Amino acid sequence: MKEQAGSLQVHALELADQTSDYEWKRSSAVNLTTLCSGAVVERLSFQEVFRRTRRVLAELKIEVCLLPSYSPRQSLAALLAAKSLGLRTVMMNESHAGTARARGLGGWVKRRLVGLFDAALVGGHPQKRYFVSLGLPQEKIFIGYDAVDNHYFRRKAREVRDRGPEVRAKYNLPEHYFLSLGRFVAKKNLAVLIRSFHQFRLANPLAATHLVMVGSGEEEPRLRSLCHELHLPTYDKTPAGIEYPKSKIESGRPGVHFYGFRQIEENPVFYALADAFILPSLSEEWGLVANEAMASGLPVVVSESAGCAEDLLEPRASAESFPPQTATQVAKAGMSEKVRSNGFVFNPRSYEELSRALLILEASPGLRAVMGQASRRIVAKFSCENFACNALRAAQVTLATEARN
Repeated sequence: MKEQAGSLQVHALELADQTSDYEWKRSSAVNLTTLCSGAVVERLSFQEVFRRTRRVLAELKIEVCLLPSYSPRQSLAALLAAKSLGLRTVMMNESHAGTARARGLGGWVKRRLVGLFDAALVGGHPQKRYFVSLGLPQEKIFIGYDAVDNHYFRRKAREVRDRGPEVRAKYNLPEHYFLSLGRFVAKKNLAVLIRSFHQFRLANPLAATHLVMVGSGEEEPRLRSLCHELHLPTYDKTPAGIEYPKSKIESGRPGVHFYGFRQIEENPVFYALADAFILPSLSEEWGLVANEAMASGLPVVVSESAGCAEDLLEPRASAESFPPQTATQVAKAGMSEKVRSNGFVFNPRSYEELSRALLILEASPGLRAVMGQASRRIVAKFSCENFACNALRAAQVTLATEARN
C-alpha cells in the first residue's frame, strides 16, 4: 500500500500460488503478484522469501504492508523484509487466547514479534483482547479480518434454491441434512460430530435428517470406521468415485454422506440445501465456513472453542420472535445458556450437548427459518467492505503515527 496523489494505491502480493494444505484452484478473476511462482508456500526458505519480498516492496515503493501474522517462517521473513526497509506494518491475525501455545521464552519472543507491528486487523473481539494482552495498543487494533464475499454466497444460495429439486437430484443430496464442510483433520473434531449424529438418531429414530460431510483429509478412514462401529449407514459420494465398503443397510435410511473435497464454486450447493451448518472444532482461530453458511442463510451450531463463536453467534435479543414452543423445548433440553439469535454454541467435548441442539433444530422448521434470517443480518457486519474499511483505518493509523514522529 502506498500513497499516491492524495489517495492510496493497493498492491496485492502472494508468496506462492500453491499450498500443501488445500487443493484450491485459482480463480481467473484473482489479480495478484506472485513472488515465487510455481512454488509451494510451506516449502519456501526464509532466505528466499526475505530476498524476494524485500526486492518487490522496494520496487513498488510500498509505504504500509498488511501482513498475515509473524508465523510460520515465511510470514516472519516477509515481516522482517518490510521492517528492513523501514516500512509501516499492519498485522492481520485471527489467533486468540484459546489457540495460544507459546509459554515462557516462547511467549516473550511472541510479544517481541507482535511489537514489530504498528497496528493490527484481527478477526473479532477475542482476537482483539488477545493482542492487547500482548502489548498492542487497543486503539490500533481493528476488527473484520475474517470475511468472505457475502453477496456471492447469498446470490448463489438463492440460485440453487430456485432450482432445488434439479440440483438436489444432480448431487444426490438428501431432502433434509445437517452439513459439515472443511478439512478432515484432528482439530476439526469430526468424530464428536458423528457421535452426536448417532445420539440424535437414537433419540429420534423417526427423524429423516441425514449428515452430509464435505471435505477430505487424514482423518477420513477413522471417521468411516467410526460410522461402521456405530452402525450408521454411510454413502460414498466423493467426486473421484473412490470405492469404500458400503453400508449393508438399505440406502434410504438416514446416515453419513461423504462428498469429498469440493472447490468453492460447488460449496454453495451444499449450503443452500442444508437445514443447518455445524462447526465442531476443538481449536479454531476463526472458522470462515461459518461466515459462508451464514451468508447462505443457515442457522449455525458452533463450538465454543471457535474464534468466531463470540462475534458471529449473537445473544438472543429479548424481542426476537422464536416459535412459541421453542423456549420450552430449549429449556427442557438444558440449552437455555447455549441458544443464540442464529443458532447454538456447545462444548466441543460433549457430543450429548451437540445432539440436543440438533434435536431442537430438526423439530422446528420455523426456528431454522428465523435463525437463518438472523445469520444473514449478523454476518453482514463481517463483509469484504468492512474488511477494506478497517484495513484502510489501520494503515492510516500507522501513517499518522509516522507523521507525528
